[in-house]
Formats: sequence, C-alpha cells, structure tokens
Amino acid sequence: MLVEDHPDFRFLMAALLDQEADLEVVAQAGSLAEARSQAAAVGHDVAVLDLELPDGNGAEFIGELRDANDGVGVLVLSASLDLGNLRRATEAGADEILDKLTPSEEVVEAIRRLGAGGTPDRQEE
Repeated sequence: MLVEDHPDFRFLMAALLDQEADLEVVAQAGSLAEARSQAAAVGHDVAVLDLELPDGNGAEFIGELRDANDGVGVLVLSASLDLGNLRRATEAGADEILDKLTPSEEVVEAIRRLGAGGTPDRQEE
C-alpha cells in the first residue's frame, strides 16, 4: 500500500514496484482518509507511508495499521527533515524510515524485508 499525497511520486513509485515480480501495489492513497478507506478494503503486507499529508500526519495512521494487522510492515518514505516528525513516526511504530532521495533499489529491498516480516530490529539471521 502506498500513501503519498504527491500523485506523480506515488504513480512513479507504484510503477517501479509493479515491475518487481515479487511485489504488487494493492492500494494507493493521497490522504489519510483515502488510506483508511483503502486499508479497510484490501489486505497488504507493507505500507509505504509519507508523513506530511493534506489531512494530517502519516504517523497517526501507523497505530491504526498495527491495530488492524499487527504483522504489517511500515516503511516511512518522507522528505520531512523535521526531527519531531521522524520521532513521532518511530514512536508510533514505523519499522523503517527512509528519505525520498534514497536510491530506489534500497527502497525496494526495505519493502521486501518488511514484507517478509523482518525489520532492522526483528530481522531473522
């Protein structure tokens, strides 16, 4: 699931992920309201989540995702450099936080790792 308010970035990210044989984007949202609706309608293993959304902070959604499916991996992909924002996401339960300038290969690998149930702290050796 992709939650990103910039449509061009969201569509490019979806296209990138859909080229991977083992990954599928099952839902896309541009706001928290859309994300809540999409999350209720489809099952997903990983949520890729922006923080600064038009109707709130993406960190607010992390707890809801965990309540609905405690096995879901949460990757925050944000351009926000605000340390309070990043701390809030971590405290809410984000598994990983990457900057939007992170190379696409690293983003794809993080999604795979989270989809397999691994996090930097929980990943099995």
